[in-house]
Amino acid sequence: MLAGNIRATIVGKPLREYRHKYGGSVASLGLYRGAAEVYGIKVRGFLAWFMHRTYHVSRMPTFNRKIRVVADWTGALLFRREVVSLGQIETPRAQFIEAAKPMKDENVQAASQ
Repeated sequence: MLAGNIRATIVGKPLREYRHKYGGSVASLGLYRGAAEVYGIKVRGFLAWFMHRTYHVSRMPTFNRKIRVVADWTGALLFRREVVSLGQIETPRAQFIEAAKPMKDENVQAASQ
């Protein structure tokens, strides 16, 4: 809709008014638990959780990304969480702080050569 109105503005055609269509809401409440209201129908539990996941995959911009997300979620269903990555929970910004440090003079000279 937005892209169509931008194009219409550029070529001098009339704009189309936006009308939002509310289909409902979905929410994940943890692993295999969710709540949803879609077209007035309320759903809870596993089905609502699955609807939430399905909705988010449907909004992914490319087929490639959709496959990657589904593969990641499927792997999470089949395998336990990696404990190695949980260490970052205590200091989640540590890697960003390290990357933002200014380079030392010898590193700057080596990088510029």
